[in-house]
Amino acid sequence: MKPRWIVCEDGDEYLTRFSRFLGDRFEFTPASDLSGALAAAPGAQGLLLDLDFRRTDPARLVDESGAAQAQRAAGERARLSEVQGILILRALRSRGVRLPALLCADLDDAERTARLQSDLAPLEIVPGSEGVFAIAERMRRAAGE
Repeated sequence: MKPRWIVCEDGDEYLTRFSRFLGDRFEFTPASDLSGALAAAPGAQGLLLDLDFRRTDPARLVDESGAAQAQRAAGERARLSEVQGILILRALRSRGVRLPALLCADLDDAERTARLQSDLAPLEIVPGSEGVFAIAERMRRAAGE
């Protein structure tokens, strides 16, 4: 049986790429928001999260408390969408989901990266320049294989 990873993103680019190149080694389940990730978590080996969710319906964006609201100011929607992957992971952790996570993000601040990895462990930040097979190796290690 192949290890199953949840791909949490606002489109299907990661899901398509990982399924195409790694589908022989892993199974991938899509999740477009916190509720989808929560539903897919039982039995999964890990999480792959995008950072930016600009295409997500604003009513499905979660804030720092893990809550979604139907109405938000435009500036707040933009701010939340730009870090939605972090906010989803934080909400999952607060709900007891401890799966290894890979966050696909280009973060310029080493101190912020270290703090996120510590606060939301087990977490690895994956730069956008990293190839799919290197990510597969991270997935294998994160799942304890």
